[in-house]
Amino acid sequence: MDWKHIQFDWNRARAFLVVADEGSLSAAGRALGISQPTLGRQISALETELNLVLFERLGKGLVLTEAGRHLYKYVQKMAEAANDFSLAAKGQNEEVSGEVCISITELDAFFKLPQCIQQLQQQAPHIRLEVVVSNEISDLKRREADIAIRYQRPTQNDLIIKKLGTERVYLYGHKDYAQRFVNAPIEHVKDVKFIGFDHSEDMKQYFQTLGWSVLDDQFVMLCKNQLVQWQLLQQGVGIAFLPDHIAARNPDLVAVFTQHFKPFELESWLVCHQELHTNKKVRIVFDWLAEHFTNSDSS
Repeated sequence: MDWKHIQFDWNRARAFLVVADEGSLSAAGRALGISQPTLGRQISALETELNLVLFERLGKGLVLTEAGRHLYKYVQKMAEAANDFSLAAKGQNEEVSGEVCISITELDAFFKLPQCIQQLQQQAPHIRLEVVVSNEISDLKRREADIAIRYQRPTQNDLIIKKLGTERVYLYGHKDYAQRFVNAPIEHVKDVKFIGFDHSEDMKQYFQTLGWSVLDDQFVMLCKNQLVQWQLLQQGVGIAFLPDHIAARNPDLVAVFTQHFKPFELESWLVCHQELHTNKKVRIVFDWLAEHFTNSDSS
């Protein structure tokens, strides 16, 4: 290979990829942690180096030109190779110190993590956890986290997975709000209020499969944040879905319509990229999560 002719600037290529994915210089700058002018200079320098126009402005955003779309797939491959290289290198690290990033849901972060964090600090005092709290699925391949707890079984072949348990999810309401319909037939209940997620259509369709027609105005509030939903339930605002082991923490919350609906069953999985499982500090955190986050009430 003629190494003298390979003068490609990898940082500019990364800037190109992130701007293409994020759709604007400002969003890409936030994602990379660099200023918008610096990022703009990197894109301009890459376009000059290649003698191509890679982006065109559309409103407040940037979209790829035809030349940019053609080159994008190659930069994607470069980014995947760089991630693979980084994962493989990190997997060889035998130090039991430094940072390990875990991605967990809002309910797990609030109700489970604080109760057992002290054991990890005693077991491995030099490991520092970074906790990404989100109900969205983190992309381990892209290093958004080292370890994740997910509520659907991963399908990728290059992931190590361990089943933690099965959670049962019922409809719950505060006893003062729910007492008049807790055991009532659904056809007799017309004005029950629901606390839904950002899209209520999925819930409406689910209820329709059970023979229950729910109207839009019955969703008194839509909120993706499950901790907010938890507080709203306790204030008697309406009813919402909640895992039974979480609802059990407040005796004022009661399951409703249990004679009509079987609970949802959600499998919880501990997930790690196979390269990182050879990393000693990641393996320690993985095993610690497997021990302390197993749902003892699961079947």
